[in-house]
Amino acid sequence: MYTSILISVEHITSTMNCLSKDNVQFLDLPDELILIIMNKVKSRVLLLNSIITIGNNRLEQLALDNCHSIDLTFDYVQSPYETLIQRFYSHIMPHIIDNIQSLTINIRHIPDIITFAQKNYNGTLPNLTHLKIMIGRQYDQTGTPYTLDTIGMELYRTFRRSKPLLPIIPQFARRDGRIGSRILSTVRCSPLMRSIISFELYDDCILPVVSNPEEFDECVCLLSQLGSQLSSFTISIVYVYAYNSDIIISRIASISCPYLKQLTMKIYQNIIHYEQCIVPLLQRLSNVEYLTLLLAIDGTTSRLNNFVNGFDLEKDILSYMRHLRQFNFHIRTIFENATHIEIDTIRQSFMKYQQESVDCAVDFFNNNYGQCQIYSLPFIGNRLDFISNRFPLFNMTKTFSMVTMLLLFDDVKPFENLFFARIARDLSHLKTLELFNELEQQEKTKVTTNNIEFTHLSTLILFDIHMDYAEQFLYRSHLPSLIELAIHEDILLAIITQDQQQARNNCSKVEHLVTLETLDDSIDSVRNFFPLAFH
Repeated sequence: MYTSILISVEHITSTMNCLSKDNVQFLDLPDELILIIMNKVKSRVLLLNSIITIGNNRLEQLALDNCHSIDLTFDYVQSPYETLIQRFYSHIMPHIIDNIQSLTINIRHIPDIITFAQKNYNGTLPNLTHLKIMIGRQYDQTGTPYTLDTIGMELYRTFRRSKPLLPIIPQFARRDGRIGSRILSTVRCSPLMRSIISFELYDDCILPVVSNPEEFDECVCLLSQLGSQLSSFTISIVYVYAYNSDIIISRIASISCPYLKQLTMKIYQNIIHYEQCIVPLLQRLSNVEYLTLLLAIDGTTSRLNNFVNGFDLEKDILSYMRHLRQFNFHIRTIFENATHIEIDTIRQSFMKYQQESVDCAVDFFNNNYGQCQIYSLPFIGNRLDFISNRFPLFNMTKTFSMVTMLLLFDDVKPFENLFFARIARDLSHLKTLELFNELEQQEKTKVTTNNIEFTHLSTLILFDIHMDYAEQFLYRSHLPSLIELAIHEDILLAIITQDQQQARNNCSKVEHLVTLETLDDSIDSVRNFFPLAFH
């Protein structure tokens, strides 16, 4: 449940006036302490609604001096603070409009901010230079952030059969995707963008919907339109497909970004046309000084001859960026019927880099797919996909300690209890875990400790698994933060039938339960086991 404290300065002042004169009143505090109190109020919209226009010039000026950055992502559909947005636009925005330099906004508030700017300031916010757009997926009733999406789960089996190493979560977790696409297109064409030099689409705000083949085209349009003014560009894209390569290539060729110094591109769903789309685009951005690439590449459809390695990065990208100062990357290349290659061969392709600054991992699975992951160190991503038993996930330096989303896959060897104990220890910030392994655990009889604790794990996805892994998490683990569970219906019913107390405890706070098939015949027992969930 989203909670926040709304400070009413008038109430605080009147209360303090009733106290003994020996006590310090709120308005007697120095500016530094008042600012500390103000900074404790989340979000800033709530604070501004409490202070601006109440008649205290000193407090109002302190608030105005800190209005350079505004966050409009705090509310959800049935939030008690939803109505404050109306007052924010009518009473607060006219006072702070000249102060706003950075704006973080939920995508559904974009029409409101555009309308306000059109009515009052010729469509612009005069000093706005940084715009960050988020979706902010939250349940309407509680405001709890969510990852899973029922519609996406319905497509799950189809995608898994055709592309075994294609990540689904969380890109299919979207709300009103087509509407979101239109809103993003609207903001791109809005006068609001005239002063933007730093533009960011946050990880949960993708360009723009899974089923739209024009996503990459929209990215190209953004760079074409804003290129002459941008200094920083951060974007997440789901689908890259050159549906009309001639048009795409001509549009890329027209891009000019002379002042673009910082570029971050995240594409976690396997890129269909890497060489046709991504490489030419990056080659146009020759003035970039700080480059971050988090990519998954379908090597077969991209017509690559081998896993992307250090030689390829140098030839295709780095040689075009002569001003580059820092390059962070995590690139996963996937091939069907992959040619076997030794990991030392991949490492040798990075000989010009310091050995400790790059690492890699290679997998050849029984499903005839192979993959290679190359990444810079220190590791800068918060997500790892299709991690096997052979990936160097654990080490003394805790290289991947900041990972919040982990997808485990192995069809060669099962994941054992010790593996999960190390995850709980070394990946302490983990929030989302997806598991694919249908192999029976071999070391169950050696398990001597129960209740491994995953402190922050909120989303658990267990579809293509052996029953052992459901028992691993629901029987032998403590999941105090679990609010989303996706699980195969047969395994779920087996868990409910065994009715173990630890499983009941772990499921008691689950708000969202997803299965691939309906559970109409067992709905009463499911509701009893998941008192807060809706199915």
